[in-house]
Amino acid sequence: MTSNIPGKRAAWIVSAAAVILMFFHTHHLQAQTDAALPLEKVDDKAAAMHDLAVNGEFEEAKAVHSWIAGRLPEVSFDDYDMDTTQLTALLRAFDRAGTALVDADMDEAERVRIILAFRLSVDAAVTTSNPIWKEYARTLSERLEPLKENLKQGNTNDAEQRFHEWQTGFEIIRSAMYTSEKEEDYMPLVSYIRYLDSLNWEDNEQIPRIETLQRFMTDVIENHTRDGADPSLWAVIFSIGSILFVSLTYTGWKKYKGEKQHDRMRDK
Repeated sequence: MTSNIPGKRAAWIVSAAAVILMFFHTHHLQAQTDAALPLEKVDDKAAAMHDLAVNGEFEEAKAVHSWIAGRLPEVSFDDYDMDTTQLTALLRAFDRAGTALVDADMDEAERVRIILAFRLSVDAAVTTSNPIWKEYARTLSERLEPLKENLKQGNTNDAEQRFHEWQTGFEIIRSAMYTSEKEEDYMPLVSYIRYLDSLNWEDNEQIPRIETLQRFMTDVIENHTRDGADPSLWAVIFSIGSILFVSLTYTGWKKYKGEKQHDRMRDK
């Protein structure tokens, strides 16, 4: 009977060891969860970085960017339901902001716009209802009205200049739009902008085209979806041909690069 004691003792030791290992494993997983940096914290820092840049305090803004660079790998992006394309857009906006902060030759207004683009991108990632970039987008849509007036009065040069200024404003929200929306929802708008940029502004059909642009803007802002391609969109697709092909190729490249960037950040 005593011969079974060593066996029982060994079984008890194994069981106790298993419990201890399970305890430490559970606490290790909890510690990992606790260590994750919420993206909302990055959003706060991005807002502060933009405020500093607006005030011309670029060295201080650079320090904030460095803080984000050091802590960004701690963010669990899976918690924010972001696909590869959306994550790539956010990381590219962050990279451009860093470049703007160290490029002393860049125009100050341009530097601020690029930093604002990143700030809007982070907000887009953490805000599920009416992110800030959509307010900018609504303002951009309204800015197309004076452009249409120029066209009605025959001032095509002024209209074209206004359109290029409008494009500058659109670049501020582009990354945020890419971060918060699905690719199939914004590609019609992006392709149509490229299409308009390739046209002759002396064409009498420009006013209806600007109105189509406004509709595409509204579709993205209000999350409207289309059942099948709109006839006007098919006209655009056939018109821009190779431009759309290049766009889709670039999109594929973005996905590939995004996966590589995500893997590198995950391995750090």
